[in-house]
Amino acid sequence: MIWQGHIHLGDEPGIYGDALYSGLSTEIPITLERTSTSGPERTTLVLETEDVQTFEGYPGHQVTVYLHVPDPDQPFHSDQVVLTRTRLTSADNNRKEIRVNLAGRQSPYHVSVQIRQDTEVPAGALDDFQVTRLSNV
Repeated sequence: MIWQGHIHLGDEPGIYGDALYSGLSTEIPITLERTSTSGPERTTLVLETEDVQTFEGYPGHQVTVYLHVPDPDQPFHSDQVVLTRTRLTSADNNRKEIRVNLAGRQSPYHVSVQIRQDTEVPAGALDDFQVTRLSNV
């Protein structure tokens, strides 16, 4: 497990009593480190949620995994590189496995996982749900 808690995404603040309300998106920063030089240069992140209920005909909530790499032109700055992008829908049953390829990258890997509400759904009909856990397997 990397992180556990309650972050509420949606358009109705307060419906999950103790959850942090983030609105339309949230981003979880993590550092991954390669522990062996042999073996694959990839990992699987598992995002767990509660109450994801997407509507048929809409793409679902966007999940993007970014790698943050030093900007050679600006000290103390970094650039975001998209490692992978996927969608979280009702069909995932509140558990999304996200395969991440780190080949050619240098450990430690400074990564963030961004979850964005599906805003193609009309206002007032957004899916309220919680992000509850992020794991690395």
